[in-house]
Amino acid sequence: MTRVRCLILGASGLVGQRLQQRLVKHPMFEICAIAGSESTAGKSLKSVPWRLSEPRPDLPELTIIDANSTELTKKCSDLDIRYAFSGLPSTAALSIEKALAESGVTVFSNASAYRRAQGIPMVIPEINPHHLHSSMHYCATNCTLIPLVIPVAAINKISDIKSITMRSEQALSGAGWELLYDQSALSGDVKPQIAGEAEKTHAELLHVLGTIESQEITPATLDVSISCQRIARQDGHQVFVEIETAVAVSHNTLINALKGIACYSNLPSGPINAIHIVDKIDPIAHLWSDGSNFSHNPDPATNLKTGMGIVMGNIVLSGTRISFSAYSHNTIRGAAGGLVFLAELVLEQSLT
Repeated sequence: MTRVRCLILGASGLVGQRLQQRLVKHPMFEICAIAGSESTAGKSLKSVPWRLSEPRPDLPELTIIDANSTELTKKCSDLDIRYAFSGLPSTAALSIEKALAESGVTVFSNASAYRRAQGIPMVIPEINPHHLHSSMHYCATNCTLIPLVIPVAAINKISDIKSITMRSEQALSGAGWELLYDQSALSGDVKPQIAGEAEKTHAELLHVLGTIESQEITPATLDVSISCQRIARQDGHQVFVEIETAVAVSHNTLINALKGIACYSNLPSGPINAIHIVDKIDPIAHLWSDGSNFSHNPDPATNLKTGMGIVMGNIVLSGTRISFSAYSHNTIRGAAGGLVFLAELVLEQSLT
């Protein structure tokens, strides 16, 4: 299979570097260009500080392109770039992603700028692949949504849901690399409020669980209450969920539903199982799951499945109430890994 020639939008941020890490040896995609901000444009890629805890992989010798340049689309054309993977901030994504899509480059975006926009599919492969259609622009979801919606979607198949209450504990890396180097934040002095996070998670939950007709999404109607907070953990978002169902669900029925989620494990980034069930979640030991096994010294450049599983534990059933906790790697499954997974699915289905 010929690898698709790709541009990564993001040279120095966590998501941009996770994309570099995941694509450098990917069997379906080839990194042919990197675009960054004014502060990195013109520099060699190897000169940019590496922010991730794993060693820098053997990246191609590239000079970083200015993402804001009016020449970006021409350079993509000259390099025969077909796909762009965006780890841009949302404000920058608005104009840059639009220009690339209009020039004929298919954009896969981790930014929130075009999420839920008419005609732009926002898809989690296990949840709403039926929302996919041919497009020049695709979006991944908010990182906090991932450990919530995958169990919720499974439960929704075995009973109508009357209400959902969720509280999150979100890692420092969700706010960018700077907090990972902030000793005050690492020691626990971190502002817990995350502006707009609960509202985004709520809206995106209803969107991906909604129905589609003529490329228009009708959001699901569910009673949902969400609160989000930042904590002093480097990586990993954990959610604490309580669901009221219309009918009582047995433990065996629930477990079978959770294990029955389609997970596209045939794709390079597809986890072995969408949900990795444990008795109790350990945020350190359970960060890197491939849906069946935990890695303790992972190489995400070669093992594309690790970090892609959702870990679910602390499951309690009481009448029509189901409570649980779920956990996922926020910069892998919740960002770069999930975005690449989406692109794999789109390419496999020949939508571009």
